[in-house]
Parts: sequence; C-alpha cells; structure tokens
Amino acid sequence: MNFYVVDAFANDPFKGNPAGVVILKEDIPKSIKQLIASEVKFSETAFIKKISENYFKIEYFTPVSEIDLCGHATIATFYVLKEKNLVFPNNKYNLHTNVGKLTILIENDLVLMEQAKPELGKVYDKETIAEILGINSEELDERFKLQASYTGLWDLLIPIKKKETLLKLEPNLEKIKEFTKENNIVSFHLFTLDEKEALANTRDFAPLYGINEEAATGTANGALLYYLYKNNLIDEKKVYKIIQGESMNRKSEIFGKIENEKVFIGGKAKIIIEGNLKV
Repeated sequence: MNFYVVDAFANDPFKGNPAGVVILKEDIPKSIKQLIASEVKFSETAFIKKISENYFKIEYFTPVSEIDLCGHATIATFYVLKEKNLVFPNNKYNLHTNVGKLTILIENDLVLMEQAKPELGKVYDKETIAEILGINSEELDERFKLQASYTGLWDLLIPIKKKETLLKLEPNLEKIKEFTKENNIVSFHLFTLDEKEALANTRDFAPLYGINEEAATGTANGALLYYLYKNNLIDEKKVYKIIQGESMNRKSEIFGKIENEKVFIGGKAKIIIEGNLKV
C-alpha cells in the first residue's frame, strides 16, 4: 500500500494540517485501517480506492475512531492523486463518503471539495460556552449566535470579538469533550472577523475525537462559511480565504465558496513523506 504524509492547506512544508493518505488497490478491513491510523497518529488518515475513471471511495480514521468526513484529509488525498497523475487539473470527480456522494473540483493548483448539504442547528447559551473557554461572555462577538452548523459534521461556531483573545485563550478541553459528547457535536470552532489578511481567523478543538486542537479543519470552515452566508456577510460564487493554525505555529490557508447553496472548501498541499506500508 502506498502511504503519504501530506501537509494540507499549505504552500510550504511543515505548515497547514498534516494528514496520512493511503492509496488502496484492494480494500482492507476497517480494523486494519484503524490500527494504521492509531499507529501513525495523525489527526486523520484517509484511505482511498478508485472505483472507476472519475469515481473514488474514501474513508477517514482518527487515532481513536472512524469519522464520516474530513476536509483537510480529502484535500491532501486528491493533491496526492493529482501529483501521481491519477486525477487531472480542470476536471470534476465523484467521491463516495459516509455522508453520501460529493464532488471534487481540481482547479489549477487548488483542490476544492463539495461538502454535505449544509444546515444550521441549535443555538447554545453564551455564558455556558464562555465558562468552558475560560473567557468572559463580553469577549464573544455579540453580533452572532453561538450555533451548531453542519456540512458533513456538526460543529459549534463560537464568535470571538478580538483576534488577540482568540489566539491567547486556553479552553478546558475536558469540559469541551463532555459538552460535545452530550450534544452530539464534533468540535468547538472558534472564529473572529478581526482579521486583516482574510475573511476570518479560526481555531478548532475536538478532544472527543482525540484532537485537542487542529491546524486546519475543512469541514468546520465550510460550516462557518455557510453560517456567515446565512448571516448575510458573504456573497455567492466569491472565493474567500480563512486562516487557521496560527496559535500552533502551523499557519494554514483554507479557501472556500458558496455556489447554488452548495459549500466548497479547498486549498493547496505539500507531500512531505511517501513510502510503502508493510501490512
């Protein structure tokens, strides 16, 4: 099995969000996929198999469990496929995931991933969330609700007023873990619009899935784009940049757009390591 370590949402090595990518010629049991993901210990490892000329099947595993969808691992995977001439620029591909069939666009150097049909969910109490984050509720951006949003996974979107607050806060990870488990949410996705270089700056915490903090989160930033679109803050068809990972010294650039109520998230990537799995 061909194995790759890829920095997704990055222009340079050792930036962005690393993912494992395994290209399968024949399928292997889920139990083996989980053992591989646990061994390599990336936040997500993707396993992809070609079904037909323009159709692929993908599965995602964290070190502790399978998850239904992962944006940055998808970007990493299709970047590898592009580099190995298994997919080609300016083409469209179909991808089978646990949340259904999605579209992948290869637009020059960008890999763009259609996310699952978006929706907004429950609104949560500001005081409760502020206490978990270790900040005062006044440091939340009062223009926005604390609301769950879905583009394949449910993430809780938490608006922070100032970038300085966002980058310095140290949340209670155990309380996030308890809260996300009780409310069937994958992550706390914090964002601020106090960012000069991009639409937003974000941080993402998913300790329930073994990810204390992630440097780039495709699905959660897709959920954020849809949330901002529904709050009339972004336009259709325009590509926006979101920054994540600065607090981890792994600055990532995530690109996305809304088109016909569909959410597309993507970026560039760098292959860092390639080899063979002896399994």
